[in-house]
Amino acid sequence: MILVGPSLGAAVAIDFAVNHPEAVQNLVLIDASVYAEGTGNLANLPRIVAYAGVYLLKSLPLRFYVNVLAFNGISLSTSIDWTNVGRLHCLFPWWEDATVNFMISGGYNVSDQIDQVKQKTLIIWGEDDKIISNKLAVRLHCELPDAIIHQIPDCGHLPHVERPSSLKVFLIIEVNGGRWKKHHH
Repeated sequence: MILVGPSLGAAVAIDFAVNHPEAVQNLVLIDASVYAEGTGNLANLPRIVAYAGVYLLKSLPLRFYVNVLAFNGISLSTSIDWTNVGRLHCLFPWWEDATVNFMISGGYNVSDQIDQVKQKTLIIWGEDDKIISNKLAVRLHCELPDAIIHQIPDCGHLPHVERPSSLKVFLIIEVNGGRWKKHHH
């Protein structure tokens, strides 16, 4: 399979690819959040404080602000729409418990697994990402044994939402004629 991991999903994808290499042929990492060393001091919060923080995380004002950071130059009406879409997962009845448990568990820390990735990897990054620095894109490209990187201009943290046609072009190039074609079974 080709495993795609956007943002924190990239950490999950790396962990899965390293621990189950037979299941993953290629990786696509999109604005990868892979250098945060878990949840840090959040793991030590009392549960009541963690729940208060999680409640704030799903609030409309904070979600709207995150959308302003995540997307590059979108209209107010689009930002409101994407804020509503972007908080849908927060409305599941289990979301608060799952998020608190994730925080208290220490979260994901895959930085020591990056150099163990054996799969050919495509890194996609929005040039104007205000959430994760482009410097980390370059670092990831250098640390992955077999990776290429494409930066998408005029794009923020979520290229698959903001510029899906650009992302599609890079995927088609890799799958149909790029480095991956030679190794398909």
